[in-house]
Amino acid sequence: MLEGAVPYRDFSMEYPPAASLMFVLPATPIIAGGSTRGVQWGQGAHPPPNGAARRYYRGFTLLILLLMGAIVVFTALTLSALRRPAWIVVLALAVVASSPLLLHRVLTERFDVWPATLTAAALAATVRGRYWLGGICVGLGAAAKVYPALLLPVLLVSAFRQRGVREAALVAMAAIATAAVVVLPFAITSPSGTWDALRLQFRGGLQIETLASSVLVMGGHAGELLAKIGFPPPSHLTTRGAGHGLNRSDLAGAGVEATKAVMNVLLAGALLALWISAARSRRDPLEDLLRYAAATVAILLVLGTVLSPQYLVWLIPLVPLVAGRRGLAAMGLFVVAAVLTYAWFPDQYREFQDSLLAGQGSLLLARNLALLGIAVVLVFPRGVSEAAPGRAADDVARAVAERQATT
Repeated sequence: MLEGAVPYRDFSMEYPPAASLMFVLPATPIIAGGSTRGVQWGQGAHPPPNGAARRYYRGFTLLILLLMGAIVVFTALTLSALRRPAWIVVLALAVVASSPLLLHRVLTERFDVWPATLTAAALAATVRGRYWLGGICVGLGAAAKVYPALLLPVLLVSAFRQRGVREAALVAMAAIATAAVVVLPFAITSPSGTWDALRLQFRGGLQIETLASSVLVMGGHAGELLAKIGFPPPSHLTTRGAGHGLNRSDLAGAGVEATKAVMNVLLAGALLALWISAARSRRDPLEDLLRYAAATVAILLVLGTVLSPQYLVWLIPLVPLVAGRRGLAAMGLFVVAAVLTYAWFPDQYREFQDSLLAGQGSLLLARNLALLGIAVVLVFPRGVSEAAPGRAADDVARAVAERQATT
């Protein structure tokens, strides 16, 4: 790209256009600290990475850490606008700042921190009343990795509840226009290539790391044990490449396609129900914004048919913002899920990909159940207190009234 090649026209690229920034910037001399021409990565029988490859790797890692620093700043800005207790702020920032240690290579070798940073910026702008700026950040995030587009309904509900229809329409136009400004130049240059790259995001089967896959695999192992005492043997499950240029493995076997169809229906229904609940809520609109935004992404991870280890990065700017005991529980479960993901990837993943063994499957299922726990905590109705620990209910109500009056 630095030499003039255009994505989608001159070469295929799996990701949306705004992702290209994360690939180009580490190759520039300023970020890399020198030239990255002639990169050799050194896989298999090839020589080890050369100097250009090491410079690119350092530049990419530096960019990731800078973006993580930005997420910390945006999180602090959001929490300060909500007037959370000091110890809650410190705890939330500690979880965000420690994410590179919790996830390690899952975070530092993937570009998902980029859309996560835009998500954090969108929330920081929105809680301070700049809904249009939040819409711009969501649109740019969607142009980088699609999933932030699912946060737009939550943002629109919050804008409508706070400012009315005109503000919600302005936010929608800002998000759509921003995404269009990024995508259209590539679409004009190569309509078919750009369309194929966007359509690619929704292809593939049931990825082996999803909750549904882990349940099917462990159910199969349980069936094998029952078969030894006379029960019918379970269907044989295997893995296969996703195809379509996607670098991931899908589950294959009897019932897998039906399971994928059911999960897609459940995902669509759950998201629609969640957004309707957000629109009907009579609680503090800003707290609802943060809770429902986190719940949207959590449900996507749990019920989606694609789940890669780096997708946990999407939760970093969201879960620590949720208020009350609900938020503390979600943060605790996020830490558990992150630690299990660290243990899972890459070694356990590779063994599981080849053999679907019960040992690795148990670890994967435990991680996915932790994610399920986050989703359940976030969507749980009134049973989990929204009040921040250490503050009386009337203090919380007074703070909410003051924020609404200021707005």
